[in-house]
Amino acid sequence: MIKDLTKIRELLIDYVEVEMPYDFNKGCDIQYVTCSLDEEGNIDISNESFYPNCKFIRRCNDNLIVECNGLTKYVPIYRRDKVGNIIYKSRFFILEENEDGIVDNQMGGGKKEDIRELKDTIEYQQSIIEKLTERIKYVEIEKHEVQGQISTYEELLQEGRYKLKELSLELREKTDKLNHYEEIIPKLINSRR
Repeated sequence: MIKDLTKIRELLIDYVEVEMPYDFNKGCDIQYVTCSLDEEGNIDISNESFYPNCKFIRRCNDNLIVECNGLTKYVPIYRRDKVGNIIYKSRFFILEENEDGIVDNQMGGGKKEDIRELKDTIEYQQSIIEKLTERIKYVEIEKHEVQGQISTYEELLQEGRYKLKELSLELREKTDKLNHYEEIIPKLINSRR
């Protein structure tokens, strides 16, 4: 725990403050400022301390679990009053990333290359996913249009069937009338003679 501002500034070179909630990588270097409790167990906001050279282990509700000098510590992200209102937020700092998203620290060159290769692979896969998403959208639009055309053609086909049935009935009526007239005409001609 450090309270000397000059020393804290030196330790925070190459570190940036992160807003919570933040998705920390397991084992990443982390430094933090938090307040402590007084003798009665109350939150003492005026008693802030800086803790350098810690490693992130995991998050558990409103606490970060970190390893600091071989000890596991539970660091409160928020301090709350008895009602549950947040009255204090701890501040967390991680190593600053460069433009490639790679943390600038003592990693060997091989690890940086591996990370770059993985990052390139992820970007390539994301571009494929984006292209496939666009293609799926296009196919869905085409599918919707084709379904609309199919329903239109089915309606037209149904109308055609009804019309054909009407015409078939009309043809039958006219055929019956024609047959009837063919029978009547010879009888009329014979009756006039």
